[in-house]
Amino acid sequence: MDFRSQIQNQVFGVRATALIVQDGKLFLAKRGETYRTIGGAVEVNETTEEALVREVREELGVEVAVSQLAFVVENWFTVGETNFHNIEFHYLARLLGDLPEVMVEGGKTRLCEWVSIENLENLDIRPGFLKRELKERDGQIRHIINK
Repeated sequence: MDFRSQIQNQVFGVRATALIVQDGKLFLAKRGETYRTIGGAVEVNETTEEALVREVREELGVEVAVSQLAFVVENWFTVGETNFHNIEFHYLARLLGDLPEVMVEGGKTRLCEWVSIENLENLDIRPGFLKRELKERDGQIRHIINK
């Protein structure tokens, strides 16, 4: 059971994502023209680091080592008629195996690709704060409110 609650069209959740960065590029999943980080909901009795490792294993079939917490984000957004409020933990993660070219989530296959951090500003990437914050990252944990 993941840590998510819903009241009518309002959803609150806690998520953990992997920022897999190598040679100035970020590994992202692609759905249509939208790019997304790898990760998902934290389960009850699971740390955010454990959730990140589990989500990467489930979605990509590879192991990662959590390197460092990079961003804590309070993120509000709307999809269709549903309003979301997520508390998100974005970790830098190091690969312990070869990455696949596709991600499997909910029985659906999505293409994945390495994207230059310098080119993020030209893409539809979720969460959008990564366009500026990842490029300007100074090694400190950042708290971001994205409302």
